[in-house]
Amino acid sequence: MNEHPLKILSDDLKLQGVLTTPESDSWPLVILCHGFLSHKDSSKYRQLAQVFAQESIATVRFDFRGCGESEGLLSESSISRRWKDLQRVIDESLDLEDFDGRLGLLGSSLGGYLALLEVSHNSKVRCAAVWSTPSHLLDLAKRLPEVSPVEFSQECHEDLLAVELLPRLKNVQRVLIVHGEKDQQVPPEHGSRLYEVLDEPKALHMLEKADHRFSAPESREEAIRVTMEWFKRFF
Repeated sequence: MNEHPLKILSDDLKLQGVLTTPESDSWPLVILCHGFLSHKDSSKYRQLAQVFAQESIATVRFDFRGCGESEGLLSESSISRRWKDLQRVIDESLDLEDFDGRLGLLGSSLGGYLALLEVSHNSKVRCAAVWSTPSHLLDLAKRLPEVSPVEFSQECHEDLLAVELLPRLKNVQRVLIVHGEKDQQVPPEHGSRLYEVLDEPKALHMLEKADHRFSAPESREEAIRVTMEWFKRFF
């Protein structure tokens, strides 16, 4: 396994990322999208990068603007702007040396929401998996003052309601939904609703004892296992 730093410009902001590659001459690639207040270097994304590399799959994990080591203000990181960040990361990743053209997305929570937005219109993405992902952002919009360490701009508030996901998913295929039945931040009904509107092939995997973050090691290991099987199937 090898790791290489990446710097990607999005709206003149430097996004910091890490490319993790397996010990092979060419590889498929999964881009990892972190959640609302998370970052690329959390234990979850480091573990994913390591396990994927062991299975001969490269990953790019990165910080959205205003998060982790990337430039920008968290208070101005709207859904639309984060979506643009993801698109810029994808554009740059397509030109990586040794990338064989097989591209997947994996997102958690708000990162899963953004991954599905992108999958809904980008035919270059072969398959995707989303963890603990909301089907709408109304609940987050209501709770934003409680959960956020900063006061978000009015544009960000409006964007949470304006960028709808479900209407875009009617013909989206090859998506795995993984959700914890004990998720109190994004109740499991969200995962079921996403599954209902997606097109076949699709899969819904409910983790009986898992919380929003898959905090228990056994929950995270199961999530990684079923996700790896999904990518191997469609890569």
